Amino acid sequence: MDLEALRLAEAFFARKPEALPSVRAFLLGALERWPEVEIVTQKSQVGLRDPRPFCALTAPGKHVKGRPTPGALLSLFLPRPLETELLILAVEAYPGRFTNHLALPADPAEFPADLWAWTGEARRFRCGKN
Repeated sequence: MDLEALRLAEAFFARKPEALPSVRAFLLGALERWPEVEIVTQKSQVGLRDPRPFCALTAPGKHVKGRPTPGALLSLFLPRPLETELLILAVEAYPGRFTNHLALPADPAEFPADLWAWTGEARRFRCGKN
């Protein structure tokens, strides 16, 4: 596990401390399931890739209409739009490729049962890995 990459990802969310427990749980859960995944912290997001990006975490700064502002947004790159109450927006960025923006629950215990299945689907779709 690349502890420096994890530290940089957590530092990215320093201005959203309420998001840290869920972000940490998501990143550790992904690394536990897929140890070869790389955490890449950029200026605007923290991404996971293997070797291509398949999801990203961002810290929204604006209010999402009709919802409380989430601590963290999880964007999953999938061949389809998701149907879940966590979905804020699904955008077909390219034909047959949807970016699904989900409000990541602040409490990791509230992660939906399908979260890891969706993340695994995104990894298979973008990286061709099981």
